[in-house]
Amino acid sequence: MKQTPSSESISIRTFGGLTFYRNGHPIAIQWDSQKARLLFCYLLITSDQWVHRTQLIELLWPGCNYEAGFKNFKTTLSRLRKSLSGSKELFNPILAQGDAYRINFESITCDCGEFRASAITGIRLMARGQIREAKNHLEKVNDLYAAEFLPEEPVDQFIARARAEMIDLHHSTIKLLAGLYESEERTDLVATLKTLAHFPSFQCS
Repeated sequence: MKQTPSSESISIRTFGGLTFYRNGHPIAIQWDSQKARLLFCYLLITSDQWVHRTQLIELLWPGCNYEAGFKNFKTTLSRLRKSLSGSKELFNPILAQGDAYRINFESITCDCGEFRASAITGIRLMARGQIREAKNHLEKVNDLYAAEFLPEEPVDQFIARARAEMIDLHHSTIKLLAGLYESEERTDLVATLKTLAHFPSFQCS
């Protein structure tokens, strides 16, 4: 399968719903199966970590025996690749290393990975007293959190745990950011944080 041409940029947004973009323009994905879509979401959540096939099988088919699970996984992975390649060879979505898999981040960028990295970096920089650098990361976190993480999957437990992690990271970064704005006497920005529609319970104090 061909790699994405260097002239193209593929990005994925997960906050507010799974959406794909090519060069800034939304593109429709015709998923070959719901399991294929879930497998892709699970790999997005695990980011650049290699995930063993047995772990993915257990997530997708809990309690399934190995032989059936292996067959199901092979079929679902093929359907995932087909969904994201098609006749136009959109991009090579999944890398394999033995029995482990991960998203091919040489081909795409994703907001949830950027969100997590910026949140963790911003919190660490604040703890070290590197305020200016921290502020840039914290503001990026707030910009990325446009809506709930993958809201179209409300009952999937693995996605729900990731969604809760995103909420916790957002709570932590917003509190730090509000403290910075208060120290700068930016009451307008503090007020904006307090009235975020997607974070109604937030308190700055």
